[in-house]
Amino acid sequence: MKLLALAGDITALVAQIRVASPLQALADADGHTLALRSFHDCTRADLAAADVLVVQRGLNARAWRLQRWMRQRGGAVVYDIDDLLTELPPHISNQSAVAAQLQWLPRCLAESDALSVSTARLKQMLAERLALPPAVVVANHALPPDGQPLPEQKAGPVSLLLASTENLAVEALFPALRAVQQAQPELQIVVVGPPGAAFEAAGLQVQRHPLMPRAAFLDFARNLPNPVGVVPLEDSRFAAGKSAVKWLYYAGIGVPTLCSAVSPYAEVLAHGHNGWLVPNTAAAWEAALRQVMADPAARQRVAQTARDEVQHRHGLDLTLVAWRQVIALARQQRDEKPPPAPTLGERLNDWGAALAESSLGRLRAFNRARLAQRQLKKQARSKAP
Repeated sequence: MKLLALAGDITALVAQIRVASPLQALADADGHTLALRSFHDCTRADLAAADVLVVQRGLNARAWRLQRWMRQRGGAVVYDIDDLLTELPPHISNQSAVAAQLQWLPRCLAESDALSVSTARLKQMLAERLALPPAVVVANHALPPDGQPLPEQKAGPVSLLLASTENLAVEALFPALRAVQQAQPELQIVVVGPPGAAFEAAGLQVQRHPLMPRAAFLDFARNLPNPVGVVPLEDSRFAAGKSAVKWLYYAGIGVPTLCSAVSPYAEVLAHGHNGWLVPNTAAAWEAALRQVMADPAARQRVAQTARDEVQHRHGLDLTLVAWRQVIALARQQRDEKPPPAPTLGERLNDWGAALAESSLGRLRAFNRARLAQRQLKKQARSKAP
């Protein structure tokens, strides 16, 4: 089978987590081929070469048209979604951009044969406002075991690690961190991603790092001295629709983790067993941080339990089973309920879009070639004596 996966930016972390990595594993396991494209790079030739198209978070006219073309030529389309895009809170950086494109979500869903959704709760929430195609829950998975030992938890300063692609909406964490940092000046607070500025503005001494590729980040995390993951999350419908992916990754590399006592973590963590659940108050966060920082034996025990659990209950093999189900469902739906033939007006619109795509593709190729020439000239000048 020939698979084609698309996203706005196929190299983005969410696209790698949701479609690129698991579908590559599926292709390797089952003898399929997989092509990866960003929306702007995908051509009709790419669609013609594929049996199944997987679209991650398609939310514009371009995604809708690619899905439409794929179904018209007889291919099946799977739409993948992992967030409650209809209810993005204000602290999400692209909230206004997503809101402006939401009109395309029902249209893209209508041009899908099946839906891949990250959690059962998210599926239920989306169905409250949208007509969904037949859906399969394709859960996020922990990375396969890499054979490395657990990070050692011992007496001494702890490294509290917070990482996010977005700003945080849990203000109660700041006074708690100030209190423990004042009590233990040697404490390391490590912040990866955009939230670092807010931590500094709150008067905290932090080590700031930019966002990293997933493998680099996990290697960085496990090599911190006495690493402890901290995952604050607001109590909202948007947050409740998420998966517990941060805990999955921390647990997979043996980093013990404190999470806000809200969904989705409240359903996944058993307090003191495979992590710690913390109410979103300053007093609760301070007490939990002090307790965990003072008990290296508990940190080691929780880290071991969590890693064992994710390897047995949240492994890649379960995600691949779900991907097989949703792909088979999409192909079945496509055969049983083919799309209606396009009208004359729709065919004319598609013809115009195809011409525009061809012209735009040539322009992009020209610009890429020109940029490459500039880079070569720049490198030559830098090497000149």
